[in-house]
Amino acid sequence: MGLIVLVVGDLHGDWTYLWRALESERPDLILSVGDWGDPDEVSEADFRHLLDRVPIYTVFGNHDDLSLLASLKNRDGSPILIANGSVVQVGDAVIAGISGIWAKSKRKPYYITNEEIVGAAQVLQDKGVSIFITHGCPIGLADLTPKGSHGGQRAFLEAFRLVKPKLYLCGHLHRPQMRTLKSGQIILNVGTTAQGDYAVVRIGSGSIDLIKRVVSSQPAG
Repeated sequence: MGLIVLVVGDLHGDWTYLWRALESERPDLILSVGDWGDPDEVSEADFRHLLDRVPIYTVFGNHDDLSLLASLKNRDGSPILIANGSVVQVGDAVIAGISGIWAKSKRKPYYITNEEIVGAAQVLQDKGVSIFITHGCPIGLADLTPKGSHGGQRAFLEAFRLVKPKLYLCGHLHRPQMRTLKSGQIILNVGTTAQGDYAVVRIGSGSIDLIKRVVSSQPAG
């Protein structure tokens, strides 16, 4: 049957729909594109309660407690935060991620530059990554904002081309959307789980299948 994975993101401190999805979908794993909530919105106890039920792998966005995420571990001892350029093996899936939002400088701890994004992707290039997670999105691919403009970056598009995942997960733009390429690759912007958006993926024997998308009343693409 494979492993059932709940994909979430942009919770911004409101985990109401996360808990509802956990009850209804009964996942084996949670993957998150980040923005769990600022330090004053989430606590270690919140995460401990969640980790008692299900393992997590995540990147961070621009609304996260970076120190807390870096300290948390799953029951098997694995860090929940995927380090840039590293991979995690889950069943038949190789999962990798790049944290942060694109910027020209490093003035904020959650900023990541073109060079860092492409450099991390080059490290991942030949590692057989099947699921790739970033907070920001590749320009032109599932990167529409609620106003309809493009909010992605070229560096994440270059990362996508280098890593070549079967499934690319991103967020940040608060608009659920998906693109399926002729190659069969899927780029999914999960949307905002704080408003009810999430997805369910099955990791099977040599396969990664998107089996469900739940989209709130936000503009979708």
